[in-house]
Amino acid sequence: MERERGRVAGAGLVIRPAGPADLPAVYDIFYALEVGDDPEAPPRPAMLPDYPHLLATGELWVAESDGELLGFAGVVVRSDIAFLTDLFVREDRQSGRLGARLLRHAFAPHAGRVRFTVSSTDPRALGLYIRAGLRPHWPNFLLRGHVSSLRGMLVGDVTVSEAAPDDPLLVEWDARDGGRERPQDHAYWVREEGGAPLWFRRGGELVGYGYVRLRAGTLYYPDAARIGAIGARTPAEAASCVAAAVRWASERADVLRIDVPGPHPALAPLLDDGFRITYVETLVASDQTLFFDPARYLGSGGSLF
Repeated sequence: MERERGRVAGAGLVIRPAGPADLPAVYDIFYALEVGDDPEAPPRPAMLPDYPHLLATGELWVAESDGELLGFAGVVVRSDIAFLTDLFVREDRQSGRLGARLLRHAFAPHAGRVRFTVSSTDPRALGLYIRAGLRPHWPNFLLRGHVSSLRGMLVGDVTVSEAAPDDPLLVEWDARDGGRERPQDHAYWVREEGGAPLWFRRGGELVGYGYVRLRAGTLYYPDAARIGAIGARTPAEAASCVAAAVRWASERADVLRIDVPGPHPALAPLLDDGFRITYVETLVASDQTLFFDPARYLGSGGSLF
Protein backbone atom coordinates (compact mmCIF):
# COMPACT_ATOMS: atom_id res chain seq x y z
CA MET A 1 0.00 0.00 0.00
CA GLU A 2 1.26 3.46 -0.89
CA ARG A 3 0.74 6.70 0.98
CA GLU A 4 1.42 9.96 -0.78
CA ARG A 5 0.05 13.46 -0.12
CA GLY A 6 -2.93 12.24 1.82
CA ARG A 7 -3.69 9.45 -0.66
CA VAL A 8 -3.95 5.79 0.27
CA ALA A 9 -3.70 3.28 -2.56
CA GLY A 10 -4.01 -0.45 -2.64
CA ALA A 11 -5.49 -3.12 -4.91
CA GLY A 12 -6.53 -0.49 -7.44
CA LEU A 13 -8.27 1.62 -4.81
CA VAL A 14 -7.35 5.18 -3.86
CA ILE A 15 -8.62 7.00 -0.76
CA ARG A 16 -7.98 10.70 -1.15
CA PRO A 17 -9.21 14.09 0.08
CA ALA A 18 -12.34 15.21 -1.73
CA GLY A 19 -12.53 18.44 -3.68
CA PRO A 20 -15.47 20.56 -4.85
CA ALA A 21 -15.65 18.61 -8.11
CA ASP A 22 -16.37 15.40 -6.13
CA LEU A 23 -19.47 16.72 -4.37
CA PRO A 24 -22.04 15.75 -7.05
CA ALA A 25 -20.82 12.14 -7.02
CA VAL A 26 -20.75 12.13 -3.21
CA TYR A 27 -24.32 13.36 -3.18
CA ASP A 28 -25.32 10.74 -5.76
CA ILE A 29 -24.10 7.98 -3.42
CA PHE A 30 -25.98 9.50 -0.48
CA TYR A 31 -29.18 9.91 -2.49
CA ALA A 32 -29.10 6.36 -3.89
CA LEU A 33 -28.65 4.85 -0.42
CA GLU A 34 -31.26 7.13 1.13
CA VAL A 35 -34.07 6.23 -1.26
CA GLY A 36 -33.06 2.63 -2.02
CA ASP A 37 -35.49 0.91 -4.34
CA ASP A 38 -38.47 3.06 -3.31
CA PRO A 39 -40.70 3.33 -6.39
CA GLU A 40 -42.06 6.64 -5.09
CA ALA A 41 -38.71 8.18 -4.23
CA PRO A 42 -38.60 11.95 -4.47
CA PRO A 43 -36.58 13.37 -7.35
CA ARG A 44 -32.95 14.09 -6.62
CA PRO A 45 -32.87 17.70 -5.44
CA ALA A 46 -30.04 20.15 -5.76
CA MET A 47 -27.00 19.67 -3.57
CA LEU A 48 -27.73 19.78 0.15
CA PRO A 49 -25.60 22.37 1.97
CA ASP A 50 -24.18 19.77 4.36
CA TYR A 51 -21.39 18.59 2.08
CA PRO A 52 -20.02 22.00 1.04
CA HIS A 53 -19.98 22.91 4.77
CA LEU A 54 -18.18 19.67 5.60
CA LEU A 55 -15.66 20.30 2.84
CA ALA A 56 -15.04 23.85 4.09
CA THR A 57 -14.83 23.17 7.84
CA GLY A 58 -13.97 19.48 8.16
CA GLU A 59 -12.45 16.57 6.31
CA LEU A 60 -14.10 14.68 3.47
CA TRP A 61 -12.46 11.55 2.04
CA VAL A 62 -13.50 9.60 -1.03
CA ALA A 63 -12.68 6.06 -2.13
CA GLU A 64 -12.03 5.92 -5.85
CA SER A 65 -11.25 3.18 -8.32
CA ASP A 66 -10.56 3.85 -12.01
CA GLY A 67 -11.97 7.35 -11.67
CA GLU A 68 -15.24 6.12 -10.11
CA LEU A 69 -16.29 7.07 -6.55
CA LEU A 70 -17.25 4.04 -4.46
CA GLY A 71 -17.77 5.61 -1.05
CA PHE A 72 -16.92 8.49 1.24
CA ALA A 73 -16.37 9.45 4.86
CA GLY A 74 -16.48 12.79 6.65
CA VAL A 75 -15.09 14.04 9.96
CA VAL A 76 -15.46 17.35 11.75
CA VAL A 77 -13.25 18.29 14.68
CA ARG A 78 -14.69 20.68 17.23
CA SER A 79 -12.91 21.36 20.55
CA ASP A 80 -10.55 18.46 19.89
CA ILE A 81 -13.50 16.05 19.55
CA ALA A 82 -13.80 14.19 16.24
CA PHE A 83 -17.29 13.37 14.96
CA LEU A 84 -17.74 11.01 12.03
CA THR A 85 -20.42 12.80 10.04
CA ASP A 86 -20.80 10.25 7.22
CA LEU A 87 -19.64 6.81 6.18
CA PHE A 88 -21.33 5.64 2.99
CA VAL A 89 -20.34 2.92 0.55
CA ARG A 90 -22.12 2.29 -2.71
CA GLU A 91 -24.54 -0.62 -2.37
CA ASP A 92 -22.80 -2.78 -4.94
CA ARG A 93 -19.50 -2.39 -3.04
CA GLN A 94 -20.73 -3.10 0.48
CA SER A 95 -19.57 -6.09 2.58
CA GLY A 96 -16.14 -5.83 0.97
CA ARG A 97 -14.40 -4.06 3.88
CA LEU A 98 -14.30 -0.77 2.02
CA GLY A 99 -16.22 0.84 4.88
CA ALA A 100 -13.60 -0.37 7.35
CA ARG A 101 -10.80 1.09 5.22
CA LEU A 102 -12.56 4.43 4.93
CA LEU A 103 -13.21 4.51 8.68
CA ARG A 104 -9.59 3.72 9.56
CA HIS A 105 -8.37 6.41 7.19
CA ALA A 106 -10.85 9.04 8.40
CA PHE A 107 -10.07 8.47 12.08
CA ALA A 108 -6.31 7.85 11.73
CA PRO A 109 -5.32 11.52 12.29
CA HIS A 110 -7.53 11.67 15.40
CA ALA A 111 -6.33 8.68 17.39
CA GLY A 112 -5.55 10.91 20.39
CA ARG A 113 -8.94 12.62 20.36
CA VAL A 114 -12.36 11.59 21.58
CA ARG A 115 -14.08 10.04 18.55
CA PHE A 116 -17.79 9.44 18.18
CA THR A 117 -20.62 8.95 15.73
CA VAL A 118 -24.18 7.66 15.52
CA SER A 119 -24.48 4.22 13.96
CA SER A 120 -27.26 3.08 11.68
CA THR A 121 -29.41 0.05 12.48
CA ASP A 122 -27.34 -2.08 10.10
CA PRO A 123 -25.59 -4.68 12.32
CA ARG A 124 -22.59 -4.53 9.99
CA ALA A 125 -22.18 -0.81 10.72
CA LEU A 126 -22.49 -1.23 14.48
CA GLY A 127 -20.00 -4.10 14.43
CA LEU A 128 -17.60 -2.01 12.38
CA TYR A 129 -17.63 0.81 14.94
CA ILE A 130 -17.30 -1.52 17.91
CA ARG A 131 -14.30 -3.23 16.33
CA ALA A 132 -12.80 0.22 15.77
CA GLY A 133 -12.94 0.87 19.52
CA LEU A 134 -16.17 2.87 19.76
CA ARG A 135 -18.36 1.88 22.71
CA PRO A 136 -22.18 1.86 22.34
CA HIS A 137 -23.77 4.29 24.80
CA TRP A 138 -27.51 4.79 24.16
CA PRO A 139 -30.10 4.87 21.39
CA ASN A 140 -30.77 8.14 19.60
CA PHE A 141 -34.40 8.44 18.48
CA LEU A 142 -35.25 10.29 15.27
CA LEU A 143 -38.75 11.69 15.64
CA ARG A 144 -41.17 13.33 13.24
CA GLY A 145 -44.33 15.17 14.16
CA HIS A 146 -47.06 16.47 11.88
CA VAL A 147 -48.41 19.58 13.58
CA SER A 148 -51.99 18.80 12.55
CA SER A 149 -51.76 15.48 14.43
CA LEU A 150 -50.08 16.70 17.62
CA ARG A 151 -52.21 16.70 20.76
CA GLY A 152 -50.99 20.01 22.20
CA MET A 153 -49.92 18.37 25.45
CA LEU A 154 -46.50 20.07 25.58
CA VAL A 155 -47.50 22.95 27.81
CA GLY A 156 -45.33 24.73 30.32
CA ASP A 157 -44.17 27.98 31.85
CA VAL A 158 -40.94 28.37 29.88
CA THR A 159 -41.05 31.31 27.50
CA VAL A 160 -39.19 31.70 24.21
CA SER A 161 -37.44 34.72 22.75
CA GLU A 162 -35.35 34.95 19.62
CA ALA A 163 -31.66 35.59 20.17
CA ALA A 164 -29.34 37.67 18.04
CA PRO A 165 -27.59 35.25 15.65
CA ASP A 166 -24.19 36.67 16.57
CA ASP A 167 -24.73 36.54 20.34
CA PRO A 168 -21.52 34.95 21.68
CA LEU A 169 -23.45 33.50 24.61
CA LEU A 170 -25.05 31.00 22.24
CA VAL A 171 -21.68 29.49 21.43
CA GLU A 172 -20.74 29.54 25.13
CA TRP A 173 -23.91 27.72 26.20
CA ASP A 174 -23.56 25.19 23.40
CA ALA A 175 -19.93 24.54 24.30
CA ARG A 176 -20.83 24.09 27.96
CA ASP A 177 -23.88 21.86 27.45
CA GLY A 178 -22.88 20.12 24.22
CA GLY A 179 -19.19 19.80 24.98
CA ARG A 180 -17.91 21.35 21.74
CA GLU A 181 -17.17 24.94 20.78
CA ARG A 182 -18.34 25.34 17.18
CA PRO A 183 -19.12 28.87 16.04
CA GLN A 184 -18.78 27.76 12.40
CA ASP A 185 -21.76 25.42 12.82
CA HIS A 186 -23.89 28.08 14.49
CA ALA A 187 -23.23 30.35 11.52
CA TYR A 188 -24.08 27.51 9.14
CA TRP A 189 -27.42 26.79 10.83
CA VAL A 190 -28.44 30.42 10.50
CA ARG A 191 -27.06 31.06 7.01
CA GLU A 192 -27.91 27.82 5.22
CA GLU A 193 -30.74 26.26 7.22
CA GLY A 194 -32.81 29.26 8.26
CA GLY A 195 -31.88 28.69 11.88
CA ALA A 196 -33.57 30.78 14.54
CA PRO A 197 -31.49 30.88 17.74
CA LEU A 198 -33.69 30.89 20.83
CA TRP A 199 -33.40 31.65 24.52
CA PHE A 200 -35.61 29.88 27.03
CA ARG A 201 -36.59 31.59 30.29
CA ARG A 202 -38.61 30.68 33.36
CA GLY A 203 -39.71 33.55 35.54
CA GLY A 204 -37.37 35.82 33.62
CA GLU A 205 -34.35 33.63 34.38
CA LEU A 206 -32.36 32.10 31.52
CA VAL A 207 -32.61 28.30 31.71
CA GLY A 208 -31.62 27.12 28.22
CA TYR A 209 -30.91 27.84 24.59
CA GLY A 210 -31.75 26.18 21.30
CA TYR A 211 -32.28 26.37 17.56
CA VAL A 212 -35.20 25.79 15.25
CA ARG A 213 -33.99 25.48 11.65
CA LEU A 214 -36.78 26.24 9.21
CA ARG A 215 -34.90 25.21 6.05
CA ALA A 216 -33.43 21.91 7.22
CA GLY A 217 -35.83 19.51 5.54
CA THR A 218 -35.23 16.01 4.24
CA LEU A 219 -35.59 14.40 0.83
CA TYR A 220 -39.09 13.23 1.73
CA TYR A 221 -40.08 16.27 3.81
CA PRO A 222 -38.22 19.21 2.26
CA ASP A 223 -40.28 21.81 4.14
CA ALA A 224 -39.87 20.24 7.58
CA ALA A 225 -38.33 22.24 10.40
CA ARG A 226 -35.62 20.65 12.51
CA ILE A 227 -35.44 21.35 16.24
CA GLY A 228 -32.00 21.27 17.90
CA ALA A 229 -29.48 21.67 19.29
CA ILE A 230 -31.09 22.39 22.69
CA GLY A 231 -29.28 22.58 26.01
CA ALA A 232 -30.46 23.43 29.51
CA ARG A 233 -29.21 23.68 33.07
CA THR A 234 -31.07 20.66 34.44
CA PRO A 235 -32.92 17.64 33.00
CA ALA A 236 -36.28 19.03 34.13
CA GLU A 237 -35.53 22.35 32.47
CA ALA A 238 -34.32 20.51 29.35
CA ALA A 239 -37.73 18.86 28.93
CA SER A 240 -39.47 22.21 29.38
CA CYS A 241 -37.17 23.87 26.84
CA VAL A 242 -37.89 21.18 24.26
CA ALA A 243 -41.63 21.61 24.84
CA ALA A 244 -41.29 25.37 24.38
CA ALA A 245 -39.28 24.88 21.17
CA VAL A 246 -41.97 22.56 19.78
CA ARG A 247 -44.69 25.11 20.54
CA TRP A 248 -42.64 27.85 18.85
CA ALA A 249 -41.86 25.70 15.79
CA SER A 250 -45.47 24.51 15.46
CA GLU A 251 -46.50 28.05 14.58
CA ARG A 252 -44.01 28.18 11.70
CA ALA A 253 -43.92 24.73 10.07
CA ASP A 254 -46.30 21.85 9.37
CA VAL A 255 -43.78 19.06 9.93
CA LEU A 256 -41.24 18.96 12.76
CA ARG A 257 -38.18 16.77 13.21
CA ILE A 258 -36.14 16.30 16.34
CA ASP A 259 -33.49 13.75 17.36
CA VAL A 260 -33.67 12.80 21.03
CA PRO A 261 -31.19 10.77 23.12
CA GLY A 262 -32.72 7.83 24.94
CA PRO A 263 -31.95 9.26 28.42
CA HIS A 264 -33.50 12.67 27.63
CA PRO A 265 -36.63 13.42 29.71
CA ALA A 266 -38.41 14.98 26.70
CA LEU A 267 -38.62 11.67 24.82
CA ALA A 268 -41.77 10.25 26.44
CA PRO A 269 -43.69 13.57 26.42
CA LEU A 270 -42.92 14.01 22.73
CA LEU A 271 -44.25 10.54 21.95
CA ASP A 272 -47.32 11.19 24.10
CA ASP A 273 -47.95 14.38 22.14
CA GLY A 274 -48.02 12.52 18.83
CA PHE A 275 -44.44 12.45 17.55
CA ARG A 276 -43.51 9.17 15.90
CA ILE A 277 -40.21 7.30 15.86
CA THR A 278 -38.90 7.12 12.30
CA TYR A 279 -35.48 5.62 13.01
CA VAL A 280 -33.26 4.62 15.92
CA GLU A 281 -29.50 5.16 15.85
CA THR A 282 -26.91 4.14 18.41
CA LEU A 283 -24.41 6.68 19.71
CA VAL A 284 -20.94 5.15 19.88
CA ALA A 285 -17.84 6.83 21.29
CA SER A 286 -14.23 6.03 22.08
CA ASP A 287 -14.54 7.21 25.70
CA GLN A 288 -16.56 5.50 28.40
CA THR A 289 -17.63 8.87 29.79
CA LEU A 290 -19.24 11.21 27.30
CA PHE A 291 -18.45 14.90 27.02
CA PHE A 292 -22.10 15.94 27.42
CA ASP A 293 -25.11 14.93 29.50
CA PRO A 294 -27.80 13.36 27.27
CA ALA A 295 -30.43 14.20 29.88
CA ARG A 296 -29.74 17.92 29.45
CA TYR A 297 -28.70 18.17 25.80
CA LEU A 298 -29.96 16.99 22.45
CA GLY A 299 -27.93 17.49 19.32
CA SER A 300 -28.60 19.34 16.12
CA GLY A 301 -29.35 16.18 14.17
CA GLY A 302 -28.27 15.81 10.58
CA SER A 303 -24.60 15.56 9.76
CA LEU A 304 -23.24 17.65 12.66
CA PHE A 305 -24.96 16.24 15.77
